[in-house]
Amino acid sequence: MRGYTLLEILVVVALLALATSLVAPAGYRMITSWREAGEVDEVLQSISALPLRARAAGRELVLPDPTTPDPATPDAAHVELPDGWRLEMHSPLTVRANGACSDASGILHTTRQLIDFRVAAPFCAVRRVAADGQ
Repeated sequence: MRGYTLLEILVVVALLALATSLVAPAGYRMITSWREAGEVDEVLQSISALPLRARAAGRELVLPDPTTPDPATPDAAHVELPDGWRLEMHSPLTVRANGACSDASGILHTTRQLIDFRVAAPFCAVRRVAADGQ
């Protein structure tokens, strides 16, 4: 008779389970980091899209810094953040009604990392700042 014994099949299944248990956590971390990277890109793109929103609204938009007396300004809602994330501006980002931006910088606090970024005037070009300040 040809075929495999039950013991041989159990050994193969046990080895597959062991290999899966070793690989699954790394795969989960990789998927989580990819998802977070996509969400970071979406947040930075929404900051760079503020000139379009200011022109459409016909008024100036301001993302306040922490020293602003009323940090709950309605303009902060123009940048939607995932749950648990926080956007901290070092200086207020002002977007005039014509779409021109002021220079600004800030930090995006995610659940796993801090991302420094700068907004360059006048076109609201957003770029990440490396850890060495470049």
